[in-house]
Amino acid sequence: MSGIYIHIPFCKKKCHYCNFFSLATTRYRPEFLESLLLEIEQRKSYLPSSKINSIYLGGGTPSLYSASDLNRIFEKLEEVFEISSSAEITLEANPDDLSAEYLSSLRSTSINRLSIGVQSFFDEELKSVNRVHSGKEAIESVKLAQDYGFDNLSLDLIYGIPASTINSWEKNLKILQELQPTHLSAYSLTQEPQTAYDVLVKKGKLQAPNDEKAIQQYEMLQDFLPLISMEQYEISNYAKDGKYAQHNTSYWQGIPYLGLGPSAHSYNGKSRRWNKAHLSDYIKSSENGGVSFDEEQLSLDNQWNEWVMTGLRTKWGIDLNASPKNFPKEWYDLFKEKAHSIINQELLMEDNGVFKLTKKGKFFADGLAGEFFVD
Repeated sequence: MSGIYIHIPFCKKKCHYCNFFSLATTRYRPEFLESLLLEIEQRKSYLPSSKINSIYLGGGTPSLYSASDLNRIFEKLEEVFEISSSAEITLEANPDDLSAEYLSSLRSTSINRLSIGVQSFFDEELKSVNRVHSGKEAIESVKLAQDYGFDNLSLDLIYGIPASTINSWEKNLKILQELQPTHLSAYSLTQEPQTAYDVLVKKGKLQAPNDEKAIQQYEMLQDFLPLISMEQYEISNYAKDGKYAQHNTSYWQGIPYLGLGPSAHSYNGKSRRWNKAHLSDYIKSSENGGVSFDEEQLSLDNQWNEWVMTGLRTKWGIDLNASPKNFPKEWYDLFKEKAHSIINQELLMEDNGVFKLTKKGKFFADGLAGEFFVD
């Protein structure tokens, strides 16, 4: 089984913190859709299997497209691939797009999961990161989506926003508890290079993220999980009743996926491809027979490093007894040797050959994974 990710590169307004490829424009939206349909046909041979168990429309803002446009995408996918009857099909959406009319129209599509970009339920915090919706709209959109039968809902929240406080974060979590989504993605605000946020911080117009506040708010979230009946199954992702995001879980478990649209990444077990992050080039190249992309063939050490990095981020950890590849024995020996000192620092734990990050270790996930990389 494989997954498909579709990158929709349009937004009403660019969020200050966003470092994904997206454009605050309505130009080329019809042309992009036609190019996307062409790319689906052109890329049908990349995946090792045509059987698809997850489709994820992200961006950008996929909810800028109408239900009829989305159905054109799904119809083309069904022509080219074998879509499982139980496939998870997710649409990322902004709260301000989820009107009763739009939600009603989505019921005519294959979409069975919504990922709503709430980020915060407080207007001051939303304005500080240039979000277009209000806190009231965020709450209403979730309730309305549930009213229209979308019971598999994921919400995004950001902690560490300088305009936030410990008190406002606690209130965010209580509102989350009241809304009862099945899934939560929570991220720390970061100052990514060359984003609007980075520029505004350097000009002194916005505050830089406060690491101490971010850690406090992250710890509050961990303590709050039992109250909202959610389990942390990945560093930034939490689910109720085992409602893990099937699509994102495929990334962490090394399952092949195809990325469509400008800047989208693909992985088939042997290589990674990423489309050029340029809209007009994407449209022209698809019309001329093939979308422009770069590609990397994955060496054995690349595969080891990715296996370690993604595995440590999840609740399943690294199982040295069940690795997916025939890695050299000395790499396993080196892993065990380095793990010993990290376990002594209470950042890692081991149970019958399965290594997982501790609660404390989750603060340092990326850095700790790097300790086990090979060159």
